[in-house]
Amino acid sequence: MKSKNFLLILIAVSALSVLTSCGSSAVVQNTWRSTEIKIDGNYTDWQSHLKLLPDQKISLGFTNDDKFLYMCLVTEDRMKVMQMTRAGLITWFIPSSGSENTFGIKYPLPNKNPPREQMQNAGREMFQQGGQGGLDKIVNTMLEKQNEMQILNSDKYSLSLLPIENQDGIKAKLGYIDGKFVYELQVPLADRNQGDYAFQIASSPGENLQIKFETEQAEAATGRGSGAGMAQGGGGQMGGGGMGGMRQGTGSGGNNQRFQMPEPLNYSTEVKLAQQK
Repeated sequence: MKSKNFLLILIAVSALSVLTSCGSSAVVQNTWRSTEIKIDGNYTDWQSHLKLLPDQKISLGFTNDDKFLYMCLVTEDRMKVMQMTRAGLITWFIPSSGSENTFGIKYPLPNKNPPREQMQNAGREMFQQGGQGGLDKIVNTMLEKQNEMQILNSDKYSLSLLPIENQDGIKAKLGYIDGKFVYELQVPLADRNQGDYAFQIASSPGENLQIKFETEQAEAATGRGSGAGMAQGGGGQMGGGGMGGMRQGTGSGGNNQRFQMPEPLNYSTEVKLAQQK
């Protein structure tokens, strides 16, 4: 009898783990675009649309009209910023019509560590300018170099490489304001009158759309020296007030430092595209 009860409990726990591991939230009721959305890397025109996701340490906002879906992602978490700028971020659009119409936009593109001299100059400039304003300027200078986006199919095969200013209806812009990383995106919706656009979300107002955010695993950053390896395990947090998610290992002599990136971002949500009233 006890073994039977234990089996039932085990099955229930297994089912619960499956349900909670998908990482998707409930359907988000989108709003019809009522004001102009300028894709400029600034979140001020998104104040009423952003929703905080505490477990992901990001805020998301969506709105649409009959032609475009508009999206804004904001985070103050430096590890999330490091993940997205070093490993790249893929935003997937998965329509309810089926995965064969899925495509992704990879932006920002992966960026290797900048040369040491560039980092030293940036640190010197920040010290001279002082405060958050100096840091904002430096980070924005780095983000301005992100001037291309990659269009992927569901197998992550590259379909096209587009400039962020293009004729295909897709607009994207990064910004860093008051310690907040901002990512804005505009993507065409399915519309018979927009046949000139090569890439469109295969969804229309009134339909559900799954949007998934994915970063790939970045290599761990290595400090000076050589020797012992990286601390084992992932996603842990350092004690004290450091940036969450980094683990530090010290080699012989204490000169070697390696930092392990946290688990890649893998979050999806269901958005119900709004209809004009």
